[in-house]
Amino acid sequence: MKEYKCKYCGEVFEKPLLLARHVRPTHKRAKTREKKVVAIGKESDQINRSIEAIGILKGLQALPNLSQGEKKLLQEVSQRIEELLAYSVIAQYLVV
Repeated sequence: MKEYKCKYCGEVFEKPLLLARHVRPTHKRAKTREKKVVAIGKESDQINRSIEAIGILKGLQALPNLSQGEKKLLQEVSQRIEELLAYSVIAQYLVV
């Protein structure tokens, strides 16, 4: 009788259908889940960087030697980054 061996873990099965039923949920889906976790990690890292950038911009606004126009420009830029960040966070939760 022929044996079918799993190329991922080495488990042996009598029929190819049993092997397929083992491989799909155990190995293939686990691999796609790992890819999603890595993608989410990258997105959260980007979100953290954006939050740091907003903090830097807010700190720059408090400098005493800036003109009102420069302060207003920094405020607009930080507000746009906050809006983009909020949009990306919402989009991230809708995808997951």
